[in-house]
Amino acid sequence: MKGPRIVIVPSNPESVFTYGAPALKFGSGASAEIGFDLGQYGVRRVLVLTDAGVAATGAPARIAEQIAGFGMHAEVYDGVHVEPTDESLLAAIGHARASGPWDAFVAVGGGSSIDTAKAVNLLSTNPGELMDYINAPIGAGRAPSHPLKPLVAVPTTTGTGSESTTICVLDVLGLKVKTGISHARLRPVLAVVDPDLTMTQPPEVTAAAGMDILCHALESYTARPYTSYERRRPEERVPYCGSNPVADMWSEQAIRLLAGSFRTAVRRGDDAEARGAMALAATFAGLGFGNAGVHIPQPTPIRSRGG
Repeated sequence: MKGPRIVIVPSNPESVFTYGAPALKFGSGASAEIGFDLGQYGVRRVLVLTDAGVAATGAPARIAEQIAGFGMHAEVYDGVHVEPTDESLLAAIGHARASGPWDAFVAVGGGSSIDTAKAVNLLSTNPGELMDYINAPIGAGRAPSHPLKPLVAVPTTTGTGSESTTICVLDVLGLKVKTGISHARLRPVLAVVDPDLTMTQPPEVTAAAGMDILCHALESYTARPYTSYERRRPEERVPYCGSNPVADMWSEQAIRLLAGSFRTAVRRGDDAEARGAMALAATFAGLGFGNAGVHIPQPTPIRSRGG
């Protein structure tokens, strides 16, 4: 027999919610415009981060070449570890520090590449070490003291939503825990969602990433309402503020798009319409849970990280 439902009634209910999102460029061929987009920020040196599997598709090299065509220097780092660890992040950070300074970063891949780029951006622009910024109580939970460089996120999987969020997820090997770094400044300034780059996803990756969309959207939609929390002072506000009308809208639309495209994308990976709908659903879900948050099924976001 079920026990009584626990209802949280704050003594001073929150009445304010926040919403944040990157600029978004969506559509077939959108990744061919990244050089132009970066040119608007006045950058000269760009580091493209990816993993070996995505690098093998040739997409990161094409993007770097296209960036170079706009008069910028671009290099590709393909050492991203699928499911990032503290060790893999430190390796990427060390490479960026040694080869920098960099004026901007471009992440091409799944959540692994995008999250790695967030950590690289943070630790190449701010003092301290990785554990200084990892969420408490695992790390010190320090906030960045300096602005970060522009980060452009280019997802090649349809699920993680990392292009929309403020969090970097990693495994701390020595402690055998999964944790993260979360701060509003980690959110990419631009998400370039090009469904053409998702066409190489195998059925298994498409299925796993699609379940990520479903979990993100459902958990965001059913998260504790922002009004169920005690009122916060301005300096206490966090990116994940609880379900709210704006986040709910994105979650609803993500589920609608997923319902009409998921099976087709898994069974027929060359179906451009289904791939486009899945890419849009992943982004919409990220725009939802990236503000409302998730809950019991995934206290930190699950990642379908492969390319």
